Amino acid sequence: MANLRLQGWKGPSVKEVARLSGLGPATVDRVLNNRPGVREKTRNRVLAALEKLSQENQSGEDVLDLRLFCESGTTFNAAMALAAEQVNRALPGLRISGFYLPTRETDPAQFARQIEQEGSGSDGVIVVAREHPAINAAIRKLGGQGVPVVCLTTDLPSSRRSAYVGNDQYAAGSVAALLIGNRLSRAQASILIVSSVPFRCQQERLMGFRRVLRRDFPHLRIQEQVIANDDPETTHQQLISHFRDHGVPVAVYNVAGANRGIAWALEALGQARDPVFVGHELTPHSRDLLESGVMDFVISHDFTAELAQAAQWIRDAARGVTVQPAASQILLHTRYNCAL
Repeated sequence: MANLRLQGWKGPSVKEVARLSGLGPATVDRVLNNRPGVREKTRNRVLAALEKLSQENQSGEDVLDLRLFCESGTTFNAAMALAAEQVNRALPGLRISGFYLPTRETDPAQFARQIEQEGSGSDGVIVVAREHPAINAAIRKLGGQGVPVVCLTTDLPSSRRSAYVGNDQYAAGSVAALLIGNRLSRAQASILIVSSVPFRCQQERLMGFRRVLRRDFPHLRIQEQVIANDDPETTHQQLISHFRDHGVPVAVYNVAGANRGIAWALEALGQARDPVFVGHELTPHSRDLLESGVMDFVISHDFTAELAQAAQWIRDAARGVTVQPAASQILLHTRYNCAL
């Protein structure tokens, strides 16, 4: 890839590569001419954009128009938006347009209409959403129109979606139970569960968590379940009230979002480091909570790799290849391995 200009290379223009990579033309020019003074991460970003544009120009195929519909907490939505940017810069033959709604503001019926209306004119749809009859019906309609739909992170099997890409969430919940059980003494104790609206991934995590507690740690009991809405501030208020009424438990397992809200409640009562605190999704916020010692473990997955896998599945399906994806790797983070 060195000295591309001197070799008479003809391909995407500097402006095209700069636009796709999100970098300045001067930086792109330095990389294309193999000049020093560019960080390796930046260089790789330019080369990925160049490779994508070059492959698209050579193939002559139409670029697939994919739509991503994501309903979650604001932090997870931001992580998915960043993943979409990264996939768009690197994966040839497709373009992902994202629609992101906070859980607390989502009306499932309206969200279903948006999925159906926006998705019907696309080449494929990727969905992160709760289980709801209207959402399942919208996805079934898209399937009937020949639009492939891939569920990401949380499955919707009743929707007859084309494929699911993500963790084995049952196994992820089992990991959480093992982590908490091994950290606590053998004395009887209660664990607080925090969840939100009916996302299947949360339900499956809870099933795996309960199974391991019953089998391996029968002295531990689930105290009760606080239902939040993936918003840090409202979760904070709910947990403050719960802790004042019932005391702070020996462990908290958050199967939902808004880890910050739980942390704020513990900090407000001066017990930020007391309970074993396990949650999901490595983000800038949960990384900070790990580094400060408030969270003990974060169970996560590679957002960008999974979104790329979902997009590739749709691209392959357009070419007649429809192999069901294997479950993605479950990632476990502590304060010692939480770099993003």
